[in-house]
Parts: sequence; structure tokens; C-alpha cells
Amino acid sequence: MEALLSAVSGDLIGRLVSFLISKLQQEQAGSSTDDDVGRLRRALQRARVVVEEAELRQVTNRAMLLQLHHLRAEMCRGSYVLDAFIMRRAIELASHHRRRESRRGTCGGLSAVVESMEAALSDMRELVVLLGCCPRVIKQPYSSYLFMERCMFGRQMEKEHIIGFLLQPAPDSELDVLPIIGPHEVGKRTLVEHACLDERVRQRFAKIHRLRSEDLDLDAQSPKEALQGLMGPAQSQRSLVIIDLAGGDKDEEIWRRFHSSFRRRAHRDSKVIIISRTEAHSGLGTVPPLRLRELRREELWYFFRAMAFGGADPDEHPELVRIAMALFGGILMDNLAPIVVVNKIAALLRADLSARSWRHVLKVSARVATLQLDDAIPAAGHGGCLEDKMTGVYYPRLPVKGGTNCSPCLFYHRRKSTGMPRSELPTVTMLELSQHGVVPGVEKPFDVLVWQSRIPPYASYVATCDIERAAQVEIGKNPRLFLHKRRRDQSYCGSSGWEAI
Repeated sequence: MEALLSAVSGDLIGRLVSFLISKLQQEQAGSSTDDDVGRLRRALQRARVVVEEAELRQVTNRAMLLQLHHLRAEMCRGSYVLDAFIMRRAIELASHHRRRESRRGTCGGLSAVVESMEAALSDMRELVVLLGCCPRVIKQPYSSYLFMERCMFGRQMEKEHIIGFLLQPAPDSELDVLPIIGPHEVGKRTLVEHACLDERVRQRFAKIHRLRSEDLDLDAQSPKEALQGLMGPAQSQRSLVIIDLAGGDKDEEIWRRFHSSFRRRAHRDSKVIIISRTEAHSGLGTVPPLRLRELRREELWYFFRAMAFGGADPDEHPELVRIAMALFGGILMDNLAPIVVVNKIAALLRADLSARSWRHVLKVSARVATLQLDDAIPAAGHGGCLEDKMTGVYYPRLPVKGGTNCSPCLFYHRRKSTGMPRSELPTVTMLELSQHGVVPGVEKPFDVLVWQSRIPPYASYVATCDIERAAQVEIGKNPRLFLHKRRRDQSYCGSSGWEAI
């Protein structure tokens, strides 16, 4: 009996000691996590001051640009991790599930980000002093999102790289050529136009010519007007030629003949920029190519957060931040470029900074489906024949103007146009359609302006909306219908946005 009592008492004492140790560790972990959150907030504020000030300065030193690029990447990463951690902690508090293993993993990831941010800031002391010597390029707007809306986000180093190439004197008897290589819709043309707007570039070149692959054919019976100007007598003024190569061996052969002919006539300080998606065209330049990558998840989130809140402070609206991160999880499910989807959704959110409105946008976005039109609905005007394969986006519930009902809408034939005047664009915008609803009784398809860029070359994204054909879509019965499913292994983020921590 004494042995049994001794064993029971020993087990109880052991469990009590384990409980007290566990409780102490949880309190220490919670205190450490709160300290890390405070340190990260302060570090982000300091980094934001440096980055925003640098964006308003004319920085030409490549080493300084590399430092700024590194600091901007750390700032975007820190902002994403902080918002994701706060969202995760709110979910845990709401569900009353506090798993020690999960908390430890999150705390470790947060501490690593804090240390990385503080290390990056400690290396910026000399940079801050040198920034004061750089001239200002524009006046600072009252809100950072206004600046980001009219400038190319995250491309300051690449822009200065292009400007440096254009201002550098060319070697003797050589025509300088810079290839810019990058995937579809990464912003190659926008970056070049952004660099051409710089006052230093505009003062250096008398003319800027923009050509496409088909414009370079010297054997064409009716050469383009721009090509005739380039291939005339020897030029006495500097000119910049921007060529958009579509790709393929034929384009490369046409380019070589154009280059050989233009080099004999061009001014010695003229420059050529080649824009292409094909890696093989990187060898056409006389200098190393400039390769553009897509924005990282953290950079895209920082931009989306700033554009969605506008002039408001996100820290004052924690519930809206959680809704925004849930929306951010489905951005890549759209067939448009991520930067276009970010601007489109941010415009909807910025129009009404209320939790009710943001939840409505989240609810509508969660039901959006992508489908193949040839298997989902018959083509209009072809006697019931199936349309050629085309991807459509199905909205099951959009409000109807002047009523309380909702109507399904199908968007297809999405296309991009550049430089189109406002008078030729659709009068109905996606923002108006989402806020005020569709006009009841409309049966014919109509075009909708999905989004229009506010920076050159002012690209516009247009889609056709068809309400009549949307009524024929049956979500539950179509096996070829691809709904927006957010998976944990997506390259951007999951449904709640905190799996990457």
C-alpha cells in the first residue's frame, strides 16, 4: 500500500512540475513574441522613412541602389510576416486553440525577421547621409499611395540601370544595344516608358522611335513612316530606338539586317533598347541584358496593402487587414497579371473603408470561378455550336442596379490595349459594376473597363460581359469548371496568408 501511495504521489508531483514549467515557458514565449512585434513595428517604420525618401531622390550610384533594393525587400517581407502573424494570433484567440508547437514556430520565424530587419537598418547609416546629397526629382505627395499609383513599384534600381545606359557615351563605331528580357506582363514596356520620361533622357535624345518586329522589315513594299525616317540620310542628332521583338528566328534575322543598316546611318551616340520575352534575344545586345523578374509575394502584398487602404493607416483597422490578407490569397487564381488584379481589387476596397463592404468583396471573390467556354456554355449566334476554346470568369452574384436582386455575369475575351484614348474605351468600369450593379434587362454583351494604368504606356484591360450566357452556367454539374481553390503550396500565399511564416 505504501509503495502504491508513493508511486501515485510521485506521478502527481511530476505532472505538477511539468505543468508549472510549461506555464512558465508559455508566459516567456508570449512576452518574447510581444517584444518582437514591437521591435518589428519600429523597424518597419524606420525602413519606410528611408525607402520613401529615397524614392523621391535621384539616386545614380549603383551601390546605393543595391542597398535600397535590399532594404525594400526586407521591408516588404517584414510587413507581410507581421500582418500574417497578427492574423494568425487573432484566429487562435477566436478559436481558443493555442498549440505550443505552432506558437514556437511562429515566434522563431518572427524573431528571425526582426533580426534581419534590424541588421539591414544598421547598415543604412551612411546611406541616409548620402541621400541628403541626392537632388529631389518630384514633390512629395501627402499620401504614399498616390506616389505608388503613379510610379512603377519596386523598379527603381532597374529604371536607373536603363537611364545609366542611355546617358553613357557609346564606344567608337559601335551602336549600343540593351536587351530587356522578362516574362509576359512583368512590366518591360512600362519600365522603358518610365525611364524615357526622365528629364535627363528627354534632353539627351532628339527623337524616340518605337517599333515592333514587323516594322523592321527592310524588304517590305511600303515601309513604315518611322522606319523611313531612320533609314534616310545620316542622322545628325541622337535618337533612341525601342524595338519590341515578338520572338522567333525570323525576327532575329530581320533585326540583324536592320541593325547593320541603321548602324551606318545613326548618330554615334544613338541607342537601341530591345524588349523581348525570349532568352535567346539576350545575345543581341552589346551590353549585358537587363532581366526582369516577377514581384515576390511579400512585395506584392506591401503594394496591395498600401493601395487598398489609400490614405488610411492600416494599423488602425486590424479587421480590414485580415480581410485584405484573405483576399490576397486568391490573386494568382485570376488569369490577368498579378499587378492588374491587385489594382483592380484595391480600387474596390479603397472606395469604401468599411468592414461590411470589404466582407462583401471577399464573399464575391470567393465564389468567382474560371471555366472553359467550349465546355461550359454554347456559343452565341452559332446555332448552339460550341465556341473555340476561351477562358471565362464567372461571377455568380453581382448586384442589379435599382433593385435588391443579384445577377450572374460572365466575363470573357479579356484583352489589353495600349495608348487608346479615353473616348474609345468602354464607359462601364468594373468598379461601377461592382458598386452600383448591372442594368436590369440588358441581354446583349457589353464591354467593361476592368482597369486602366495611370502610368505610361497607359495600358487598358477590357473584358466582355455577357449576362444572358452566364445564366446557362451550372457550377455544380460541370466537370471542366475550375473553381478558385486556395492551396497551401501556392507560390504566393494561402487562404489566410500566414502559411509562409
